[in-house]
Amino acid sequence: VVMTRTTRGPVLLGDRAITARRANADAFVSVHLNAYPDGVNPYRARNGTNTYFFFDQAEPLARAVQRGLVRQIGLPDQGINYDNLAVVRQSWMPAILCEGMFLMIPEQEAALRDESFQKRYATGIADGLEEYFRSLAGRQ
Repeated sequence: VVMTRTTRGPVLLGDRAITARRANADAFVSVHLNAYPDGVNPYRARNGTNTYFFFDQAEPLARAVQRGLVRQIGLPDQGINYDNLAVVRQSWMPAILCEGMFLMIPEQEAALRDESFQKRYATGIADGLEEYFRSLAGRQ
């Protein structure tokens, strides 16, 4: 694992992909928390866990990590989504962006402060990565 950010300070989106390329990473996972735009009532809108990808080569990774996140976090499965996001389109390796939950929902924000939830979020990603790389090993 190579962390692109280890402090609260900002890291430019382009620099994150550069770090992954320099490390010769096999996959790139960007961990995020979702939010709704102004004017959307978070109690009426759908919420849950979802994962984004840009290149087709990343779709199997997105599916595997999404399954791991849903199993571990237990929020509704919003599935995987294609999107033209800077952080997932700038690398040659499979790259995904995970939106584990909605930060603006008080119960979900409170869960983020809980170390056991943080561990489940990380475990969901790790489970998905393991499933993805095992599937690649099975193809050879």
